[in-house]
Amino acid sequence: MTDPTRSEQHEHKARIWAVGGGKGGVGKSVVTTSMAIALARRGERCILVDADLGGANLHTFVGMNNPERTLTDLFRKDVAGLKDILLSTRFPNLWLISGARALLDMANPAYQQKMKVIRQIFSLHADHIFIDLGAGSSYNVLDFFLAAHEGVMVVVPTPTSVENAYHFLKAVYYRRLKKVVRKLGAEKLVDNLLAEKVQRGIRSPRDLVRDIQSNSREIGLALAEQMAELRPRLIINQVKRGEDLTLGTKISAACRDFFAIDVDMAGNIRTDERVLASLKARRPTLDMFPSSPFADDLERVVRTICPVTELTNGRDAYAEL
Repeated sequence: MTDPTRSEQHEHKARIWAVGGGKGGVGKSVVTTSMAIALARRGERCILVDADLGGANLHTFVGMNNPERTLTDLFRKDVAGLKDILLSTRFPNLWLISGARALLDMANPAYQQKMKVIRQIFSLHADHIFIDLGAGSSYNVLDFFLAAHEGVMVVVPTPTSVENAYHFLKAVYYRRLKKVVRKLGAEKLVDNLLAEKVQRGIRSPRDLVRDIQSNSREIGLALAEQMAELRPRLIINQVKRGEDLTLGTKISAACRDFFAIDVDMAGNIRTDERVLASLKARRPTLDMFPSSPFADDLERVVRTICPVTELTNGRDAYAEL
């Protein structure tokens, strides 16, 4: 097993994944851990980063008790960098950076601390790095989500989860929009348009970008191009009924109409009582119940976001819904 802290003869860039969704209790940490384990089983070197500093427990999901080193050691400057708190797990090709034992004032680190962590995440040697985000839409959560190559939203088919996912994506969109507008030097133009948003009929981000283009085609096109790079993936977790299978398509369509961005559907994961049983046993579901509905669906999600040439399971998973 290759140590991801060691330098390699060739430069290897990890694919950074940030998993969020706004609402807590949607199975975000279960999904994050399971995706990393599924890829590690392929031989891909994976690192889990627990960025839920207010309630870090990713170590529990990989069956680890009381991590000996955590992000707290980095924030206290007891270690030089993230590589010094990288922990091996009992799963080949899988490492953990734990957020356990974070003090209350570390739940929302200072901007410079946060950016230092983000820069160091990008310097780690791995194939995939998964950042498990906390609930809500704080700047801490949004900046980790926007820094990643791939943003993943986990949603369950309940009105509160869908509403929170919408608010989360809206916050992500405007956080990115503010940065792009500043980069393009278009603050004054945008401020003037927003001051007249009622008269101009600006009811959505899509309308705002439209009006920016009508006032300055060059800025408008650059803005639209950079905002189109925001293309999160969507996982619907805890699917119970056949009608839940269309939720992802509906959310994607709504986001396209309102934000003018694409949200890619990564897959559905059925409700499975074995997930709770594995959590109580402090073992990942993929490890404890490798043939469970959850494991089948999770593997399909991974093949969607990281395709392989040969599929090993082609049966219809949702026939009984």
